[in-house]
Amino acid sequence: MGSTSVCWLGHASSIPLSRRRGGSAEAAAGPCLMRIPGAAPPAASISENARLVGLDENPVRALVEGPLAAAVSDVAESTYREDVLNERIADLDWLAQRAAAHQDVNARLLELADAVIPLAFGALYRDDERVCEMLREDASGRVARLGDLAGRGEWLVTVLRDEEPALVDDDAVNELDAQIGTSTPGRAFLLEKRRADVAARAALRADEEIADAALARLEPVAERAYPEPLARSGEAVIVLRVSLLARRDAAPRLDAEISGLAADLESRGYRVRATGPWPAYRFGALP
Repeated sequence: MGSTSVCWLGHASSIPLSRRRGGSAEAAAGPCLMRIPGAAPPAASISENARLVGLDENPVRALVEGPLAAAVSDVAESTYREDVLNERIADLDWLAQRAAAHQDVNARLLELADAVIPLAFGALYRDDERVCEMLREDASGRVARLGDLAGRGEWLVTVLRDEEPALVDDDAVNELDAQIGTSTPGRAFLLEKRRADVAARAALRADEEIADAALARLEPVAERAYPEPLARSGEAVIVLRVSLLARRDAAPRLDAEISGLAADLESRGYRVRATGPWPAYRFGALP
């Protein structure tokens, strides 16, 4: 039976995992560029004690090519062959379990390394040599990017409000409320429909103000900020979704600012959700 590999990449001298090359395995890679500082535990300690496992509980190993290395784990070709994988990804339970395992390895590698750049989950490589070819592509640029990300992590901060906005303090809405209270039933019905439209536009303006204020508050405590495209999240409206790059030793300050923001916005009907530090999912790909 053929097999597949999931990868993470880093400086060749810094990947303290067993090295193997060759074999006829097909490799499905979700690689990261990774760098482990000189203060990291010796190779034997990490390979024996870290016990990194990838998809389907398969152990993580290392491939080295020039200045970079890829940490990989093998999985069955029968499960991850392209045509089979295209069908499997429609199964959200199956996909979520493996995406979580992939992310767990990313997070663990960030603990071991001072720089990690994750690549896409589910990218397929036919064998180890194909992974090494990938490592040779733009090696100098990747090494430079690792240097830029050394000691840093990525946070994702989301500001949300419920689908139904809180009471809107808007002059036009307040005026319509007063008119509705003194109108006949027929006119009140028409005014209520107008009020719903006016209130929605007022809520949108409030959302934009909250997003701008939240971003202005978070940017000074991060080195870089990237506002993400907005999408719905169940019954909640996403007001702001921003990726932040910061030094990991600055995490207490950043976390405190996020907590303060959440407390300030709660009384206005907004919630703040934050995760991190993660490997540089967003900033590893940005110029």
